Amino acid sequence: MKNILFTLMAVLMPVSAAAAWFDGGVGQTTGPDGYKKTDINLTIGSGDMWFRGALMRQDADAISNPLNTYSVRVGKEADFYTVAGEVGMTEATEYAAGTEYSNTFFGGDITFSLTPSAGGKGRLAGPNAKVASGGGDGITRVDIGGGVKHIVHENETAALENKTAQTEYSVFAGAKVLMARVGASWTGYKYGDDDSDPVVGSINGQALSLSHATGALPKTSVNFRLDLPGYPMVTPFLSYTTTKYKANVDDTAAYGVGAYIDLNMVGANVMYQVYDDGNDKDSYLMLTAGINF
Repeated sequence: MKNILFTLMAVLMPVSAAAAWFDGGVGQTTGPDGYKKTDINLTIGSGDMWFRGALMRQDADAISNPLNTYSVRVGKEADFYTVAGEVGMTEATEYAAGTEYSNTFFGGDITFSLTPSAGGKGRLAGPNAKVASGGGDGITRVDIGGGVKHIVHENETAALENKTAQTEYSVFAGAKVLMARVGASWTGYKYGDDDSDPVVGSINGQALSLSHATGALPKTSVNFRLDLPGYPMVTPFLSYTTTKYKANVDDTAAYGVGAYIDLNMVGANVMYQVYDDGNDKDSYLMLTAGINF
């Protein structure tokens, strides 16, 4: 699977050699118990088409070896919609003695703009959302959309191979209201076998050791976000996410505060998040820097 992803990227990059635009970024997230996540991505666009290659590397004290996730995302932009598809995998890694974890995933999504002030290269909600640069009087733009993502988690030992199929269904919406940007999303989770071992299940498609302190099977998740553009070069934002689970696990909540820093060709994103699982409150810090032209 990894060879297929790299081959697709190698084929598409020369085709986009005369790309009208591209952007890339590197991000680092740190948290308790040695948690560390590194994100690297590059997006190349030409005309109304673009593709994005990404690597996510996760590590923590609880695992023996880091997990690497590779993905490729391809999309088409128009004034009033964005449609995209994604494929990826986490390569098999012995994260605990005698136990390997891996996953494969694919999905797609579409976002529609319902107002005349729509434009490509960034929507107000969903996987294609970007920073709002301004606002106006009243409601100046509304975007809505939905998506689906299918993930197969696999844990393997010398004696047992355990798989869990997880499908995520999401709907989302965003709007510019006066000088603010508001957004919300809902995600529902279904499983191929509702009695699957929850050790294999994980939130956001991440291995249980590296997700936010849960090995349970998520049932639903809701996210709210508020961006406040209008300040010189800085856009502060607030976020809140709550998740319910299938098993006897307390609801979890994540509270985030941060800011985008826009220096034209160079940008940065800083966020501080508190994650509450009902027993403990853990803090995470994320810093991302990128360049685009």
